[in-house]
Amino acid sequence: MQPAARTLDGASQDPGLGPAAAAPDAQDGLPPGAHTAPAAPSFSQALSATWEEVRGALQERLRLLSLEAQRSGLALVQLVLYGVMAAVLVVTAWLTLMGGVTVWLVLHAGLHWVAAVIGIVVLNLIAAALLAAAMRKLVPQLGFPATVRQLRNASRGSSDVAPPS
Repeated sequence: MQPAARTLDGASQDPGLGPAAAAPDAQDGLPPGAHTAPAAPSFSQALSATWEEVRGALQERLRLLSLEAQRSGLALVQLVLYGVMAAVLVVTAWLTLMGGVTVWLVLHAGLHWVAAVIGIVVLNLIAAALLAAAMRKLVPQLGFPATVRQLRNASRGSSDVAPPS
């Protein structure tokens, strides 16, 4: 006995049956080979498929965000490390320069070494005081003063915003 053959649409066909069995569409009044359109998916199936696509796209974007955040974190650590190394080198260069100026004052200007060291220390302290004063002027800007003023005015019902100072 011969195995059942399969037609193009996947239906089994017994070789002993005639052409009428080979074309089940012919019995329905449709021409052979003509098929009805596939049934449209239901609303819930379409919604489910759309949800799966959206979920997949969201997962891909979140994965990308996670990887980029990881990369950014590593880059930030490197930046901080390089900044610390640069600061150490700058401090070393500054100390070397100050030592050289001190030696020059002792050897060429004829100053006593104690006076030269005290002079360099005083100059460094003056420079540090000037930098500290400049930093104090910047501290009020750390609290977002214009935004705080705007929020305070909004809570009072006023829409006037003072320009930043």
